[in-house]
Amino acid sequence: MNVAELQRQVEYKFAPAPLIAVQALANTFAFEPEEERLLDPDSARAWLVESELAAPGVAVGEREFERLVEFRAVVRDMLDANLTGALSEETAAAFQRFAGESPVRLASPQPGRLDLDLAPARSVDEFIGQIVGIAYRAQVTGEWERLKVCASDECRWAFYDASRNRSGTWCQMEVCGNKIKNRAYRRRRRATAS
Repeated sequence: MNVAELQRQVEYKFAPAPLIAVQALANTFAFEPEEERLLDPDSARAWLVESELAAPGVAVGEREFERLVEFRAVVRDMLDANLTGALSEETAAAFQRFAGESPVRLASPQPGRLDLDLAPARSVDEFIGQIVGIAYRAQVTGEWERLKVCASDECRWAFYDASRNRSGTWCQMEVCGNKIKNRAYRRRRRATAS
């Protein structure tokens, strides 16, 4: 994985490596079509290779593309649950299904030691398995709950909450947080004036 490239894509509030790969996958989604990174099989393949998350020879056909986009939606729902505290049974079941269908590869970087195999994936299923493994590792280390989706309905950017009490809600307080707080303030003012 090319951490510098993933940081360029994510822009701010980076998750530590290798969790930044999950954050970058979540942030390939955009409400604006010109910002969507996974538009079709070719753009999905280009993103995977450019980010060095997949080998240059990775094949991304229509089936792999649809699977990757479906998996991204499940990941985004899980990150939203990290914000709200409410993980739906449907999302949990979908993530479990992906985990069962795309096993996590391990490597032995030192004799007698195991770790995730983070070499560029040779297939979309292998990439999904890596993301599942990264999520598992992050859950064990306590980093997973810090990866969230911005509470602003106009944003929904994945960010890493590095706050001491893990109470971050917005990807950027000065942008998304201020918009929401200003709207709430105006609503209260209108209600008081009525």
